[in-house]
Amino acid sequence: MVAVLLLPLVALAQNEEDALRASDIRPGGTGRSTGMANAFGALGADGAAIGINPAGMGLFRITELSITPTLEINEARSTHYGNATTDARAKLLVNNFMLAIHNPGRQNGAWRSSTYGIAFDRQASMQWDRKAVGERVPGTILQQFVNEAEGTPGGDLDSLFGFTAGLAWNTYAINPLDDSLAFTFVSAIPFGDVVRMEQTYEERGASSNTAFFYSGNYLDRLYVGAAVGISSHRYERVATHVETTLDQSEDLATLTYSEDLSTTGGGIDLKVGVIGRVTDQFRLGAAYHSPCWLNLNDTYFTEMVTTFRTPDANGRTSYSAASPDGLFSYRVRTPWRMVFSGAYVFGKHGLVSVDYTYMDPRRMELRSEDAGVYDFAAENARISSSFEPVHSVRAGTEWRHGNWYYRLGWGFAGNPYRAGDVRHGEPQRTYAGGLGYRTDHVGVDLGLNLVTRSGNYYQYDPELVEAVTEERRSYRAMLTLSFRP
Repeated sequence: MVAVLLLPLVALAQNEEDALRASDIRPGGTGRSTGMANAFGALGADGAAIGINPAGMGLFRITELSITPTLEINEARSTHYGNATTDARAKLLVNNFMLAIHNPGRQNGAWRSSTYGIAFDRQASMQWDRKAVGERVPGTILQQFVNEAEGTPGGDLDSLFGFTAGLAWNTYAINPLDDSLAFTFVSAIPFGDVVRMEQTYEERGASSNTAFFYSGNYLDRLYVGAAVGISSHRYERVATHVETTLDQSEDLATLTYSEDLSTTGGGIDLKVGVIGRVTDQFRLGAAYHSPCWLNLNDTYFTEMVTTFRTPDANGRTSYSAASPDGLFSYRVRTPWRMVFSGAYVFGKHGLVSVDYTYMDPRRMELRSEDAGVYDFAAENARISSSFEPVHSVRAGTEWRHGNWYYRLGWGFAGNPYRAGDVRHGEPQRTYAGGLGYRTDHVGVDLGLNLVTRSGNYYQYDPELVEAVTEERRSYRAMLTLSFRP
């Protein structure tokens, strides 16, 4: 059943890739933190801290309000059967919003201050337009539907395979082999014939977290904090697979199989952290991010359209069929995370900072809303066997000249798929830079990111088609405006 696991177009059931998409989050950040690749775990006093270590909110010395509008450009380069295509999408959005209310402690008290408030952080982007084109592919997606339909009476395909093989049956894309073998089928495109194959994806959505936090400052040496977050997850995908036969003697000219999927939901998580000033210059921090139980709802439907070169008895050359509307509710438990941080501050001149994050995607879990409906045992077993722990490192530096600040950063995050899995690709790398201008009451910070990663996927059964290699690049420009009374 490995074939079914790797199908971004025809696998409508919830699987390990859905769990990873809901769990693969990272701090979104602000203009300042972005310029340092979000290496902010031991620094704090910035809206990015809420997604890394809430104890950092205790380093605020004054009440602050900030907002971070962002321009994001996502580019995907796909290679299929030696043919390369590139597609891109640009999006304007708000990446971070924060209100931190500073509350001074009692005079000469050990607890010097506390800070509480609310922060919104956009932690994953799903804004992608992607296209994979194979000019001469010796195969067809219809063979998968033939394999699926084998042994089933044609009249039962609608009820048993209404989203896949049933559509192919109703549009004459698969047919009975002969009258004596009614339960054996053949594709309208003979397997092995060369076709032009084009698959496009229009993906929209994001994962975000709105957190309510409280943090305290003890003797200007120890900072503790906690945040309760309300997570939101939205993912929409329209996937379209088009095949065009190159042999003019074949009666089926084109087929189009499309899927419309929408996933929405939310959950609650908890983050706790601590930061200690070992010396006036050196700081260490640690934070724990709890799992988040997301309640998700999938709605989906599929459609197939075929066009033939020869008209039928009624003069028709085109046929279409659509599935019923699908709806399924389920839960995803995301993995917990640990973040360890260190920073060295060179007085008022500059600083260097490093964060390390550990996350094990094998701890993800799928569950049904009703355990009696489905237990996800097979899918959870694949989660355990498909992934490996992810180690992430972020490093950044900031230097000051008067009211101006100059920043650089770099980040690395391992690929979550285990070595040997065809989906395993290059790790994610982040290259960052930025600058800012700050006064006592107003700040303007610009951060720039280039994020790269790669991976592989199959359009359908890997025994029938070669994998698509995909390289992704994200360009982000974040401008944070901060106000301090």
